[in-house]
Amino acid sequence: IRSRKRYRSCPPFGDYRTIEPLIMQGGLMNYDIVFHVDLNDEAVLNIAISNIANYFTAIEGQKAEVVMLVNGPAVNLFKKETALPALKDLQGKGLQIRVCQNAMNKFSLPKETLMDGVQVVPAGIVELARLQNERYTYIKP
Repeated sequence: IRSRKRYRSCPPFGDYRTIEPLIMQGGLMNYDIVFHVDLNDEAVLNIAISNIANYFTAIEGQKAEVVMLVNGPAVNLFKKETALPALKDLQGKGLQIRVCQNAMNKFSLPKETLMDGVQVVPAGIVELARLQNERYTYIKP
């Protein structure tokens, strides 16, 4: 039986024993990640914020695109007057916040009411599909 450590491409799904040697060789690791927030729940947003802060700490020095994709009722958490200060701090570290235009329309939120530095995308679900197609890891806190 051949050793699985010889894989130079993606290991079989679910076989996590083979990934470490590849990461150590600089072979496969892609640190691009998208955090999906869709509930108007500050507790869920705080979990996402904590996850993102921990991620930035863990990958320090690595090249990565870190995106928070916001759709559905969660768009209400990103108003200028109520947005959590930790979001601005994470933006300073490189977090990109992308907000769904469809959700903004549904909840009657003009772009001017959103916190500074967010990018509006036409459809959040389409943006999620696009990012996953580009090998972004999907995280749903």
